[in-house]
Amino acid sequence: MPHSGGRVGQGIYFASENSKSIGYIGVARNIGIMFLAEVALGKEHSITRDNSSLIAAPKGHDSVVARGKTEPDPKKDVTITIDGKTVTVPQGKPITRSQYNNSYFSQSEYLVYKESQVRLRYLIKIKV
Repeated sequence: MPHSGGRVGQGIYFASENSKSIGYIGVARNIGIMFLAEVALGKEHSITRDNSSLIAAPKGHDSVVARGKTEPDPKKDVTITIDGKTVTVPQGKPITRSQYNNSYFSQSEYLVYKESQVRLRYLIKIKV
């Protein structure tokens, strides 16, 4: 599978903070394109250090979450229903999470290793 990044192996990378994702978009005439995706994380395996050797989630897990020092404030999360499924959408400003102060990741990264776990929902055009 083609991949981007590499700090957490050959997966499909996502972020809960758009400031993380914006570093990976191409820009033409000050316009960038970003996808808003629905990602089925399933059972998460958490890490706080790089592991570039991963080619799949560890046995018994469906995804890998590289826990960052910041994460959108979960008190501001919004829950919506799409196609009969409940989906959580982070909306809060980033807050520091003291339990991950020693993480090698500034912002959290979410990885899945199967394309079937991803549904592109929206194409967002942004001015940068």
